[in-house]
Amino acid sequence: MAWLALLTWPYRAVRGAVVAFRLWRQLQADADARICLGFKRQQEILSERLREAQARGDTGEEERARQLLHRVQDNELSYHQSRMADLAAHVVADRAPTGAIGPDLPKLPEPDRAGLDTAATALKALAPAETFERHFRLGNAFYAAQDFESALKEYNAALALRPDDPDTLNNRGVTLNDLKHHEEALADYNRSLELDPDDPTTLNNRGTALICLERYEEALADCDRSLQLRPDDPGTLNNRGIALDCLRRYEEALADCDRSLQLRPDNPDTLGVRGVTLGYLRRYDEALASYSRALDLRPHHAGTLNSRGVALTQMGRLEEALADFERSLQIRPDDPDILSSRALALVKLGHREHAFADFAHALALKPGDPAILYDRACAFAVTGQWDEALRDVADAIAGTPRYRTEAREDDDFGGLRADPEFGPRFQKLVAEEAS
Repeated sequence: MAWLALLTWPYRAVRGAVVAFRLWRQLQADADARICLGFKRQQEILSERLREAQARGDTGEEERARQLLHRVQDNELSYHQSRMADLAAHVVADRAPTGAIGPDLPKLPEPDRAGLDTAATALKALAPAETFERHFRLGNAFYAAQDFESALKEYNAALALRPDDPDTLNNRGVTLNDLKHHEEALADYNRSLELDPDDPTTLNNRGTALICLERYEEALADCDRSLQLRPDDPGTLNNRGIALDCLRRYEEALADCDRSLQLRPDNPDTLGVRGVTLGYLRRYDEALASYSRALDLRPHHAGTLNSRGVALTQMGRLEEALADFERSLQIRPDDPDILSSRALALVKLGHREHAFADFAHALALKPGDPAILYDRACAFAVTGQWDEALRDVADAIAGTPRYRTEAREDDDFGGLRADPEFGPRFQKLVAEEAS
């Protein structure tokens, strides 16, 4: 019986913790409801007082009522923002933000957003007030909750009232970048930096947009400048590592990742970037360890699961890779990049029909994407379909010239390189230097 008690105590302890947490959430919800009702009642009273003062023509009383009303509205907004922060802390307590769009404003990661929808809905229900500060703060709150469309509307409203505010331009730029409007984001960063040329946060953020636009040398220059102004910033070191990866300067990228991790040891984003860099260096065991550490810290991150699956594919551990891709697709079912990664593993496992169905689905979601075309070229090469492989690798290189160098070294093209008829055509294609 004593042994049975030892076996069952973990279950009882966990169950007790779950019940306690549910009780805490219920008590907190009841408190929230009472506080929100209090804010609503105060606003009703002050709104009535304001209307009465206006009806009497009492401008002094009208101004006092208006000030009090705005104060209550601001207090309500601050309360909801603090509640969002509290909820976020419970959900992602072990998540260290990699950067801020404004002073002390981290973006909360997906998919762990439980409880934030209620706070975001409450923010949307606040009585409107056409002040710059209010729109700016609402934009920040919506951004933190990853409601990017609502954040964008608030930043637009703030900029209509104060067009040349560099912080708002920066924050709108970050929001646009998250919405994949990279050129518009770049325009906001450029304008913000015209107004405040030495802001390291905006320089780093502009570097991110330039990476998305595949303008890697410019991105690197922005990261360098940002680090001159704010040395040893872990988020900027991480970003510079990404730019260096894209420029194939892998040893320098690895040094930046390692330095970033010295400053912020358990950052899953930097561990993920480090894994990619180690993969490029063909140090797959170390890459796998880096991805696994990132997943220990953030178990349900689809991008890291996909990256680890790619590393496992490169190591020939295809069944394990497929398991990671399946888990990743449970989180993001229609992600074209994950579908493409799974397809290449399926081809190597001999499941050709399923694999090429995945490629077709991925390209329907992201037509003409060079990365997916490159993966499919690898799949065609593995299955001996030389003409199709040459066509896809040519299209991939046309879209992203750095695939020319990758194709020269990729083991998946080994059979194609050795073919007496198609090998010379392949070598000519990948040997051409980008103009």
